Amino acid sequence: MKRDDRSLGLESMLRAAKQAPMLTAEKELELAHKAAEGSEQAFEALLKSHLRLVLTIAHEFSSYGLPLDELISEGLLGLVEAARRFDPERGVRLAAYAAWWIRAYMRRYTIFNRRIVRTPSSRHGRKLLANLRRTQRELAQQTGEAPDAETVAEVLGVGVRDVEEMEAALSGRDVPCGHDPEGRAIELPGDGPTPEGVVADAEERELSMSAVKGAMTQLTDRERHIMEQRYLTDETNSLASIGRGMGLSRERVRQLEHQAQAKMRHAITAAVA
Repeated sequence: MKRDDRSLGLESMLRAAKQAPMLTAEKELELAHKAAEGSEQAFEALLKSHLRLVLTIAHEFSSYGLPLDELISEGLLGLVEAARRFDPERGVRLAAYAAWWIRAYMRRYTIFNRRIVRTPSSRHGRKLLANLRRTQRELAQQTGEAPDAETVAEVLGVGVRDVEEMEAALSGRDVPCGHDPEGRAIELPGDGPTPEGVVADAEERELSMSAVKGAMTQLTDRERHIMEQRYLTDETNSLASIGRGMGLSRERVRQLEHQAQAKMRHAITAAVA
């Protein structure tokens, strides 16, 4: 796209964003239900009412030196994805839910296009972007502690360095600089959890629990009992106490636990691949 075309596109986007009405919770709920029933007009109205959100977040990411119009394009893709997935019955406004998807699309674009930090190979990079956080959480639920880069790399079939670099990129704080075109200072994100983060965490927990439950079906009765007693009860039971209840030695319980963990890792890897 030529520079003049980009400028015209941005100006058109700004005009559309300013003209789009802000929705009340009741109106948003009405439009969301109509969109879910197949109304393209309602779906478009939801998108237009959140163009300001895309522009605001695009300015947050513009400090990386990437073209603003391309960031906006990525953000629009995230907005569309959010609107398609949005469930108004959860009691969360679309703006909170959409912000997570918009940032996710812009972050992915930024990671693969900025030159400050070298990213993993394209194939491994896409796999890590899609599965890194989910895999880390699932492994943490299995073992009770945060997994190291070696374990994550083994589960996902990528290099340890790939995991470390993607972790650094995803954990990096987006530090904006300067002001937006309207002269407002761009604020740094707060330290507390954001509404979209809360929604995303809830979805991740649901996905993690679903994966864990599926993996548990691959275990024998003894293995399942050990994993439940070790990780799925209010109080973590020791290997020795579980062994006494099963008539097994502590060492045998440890072996069965490791065996069960290996089976679950394999099942979860297959599920997220």
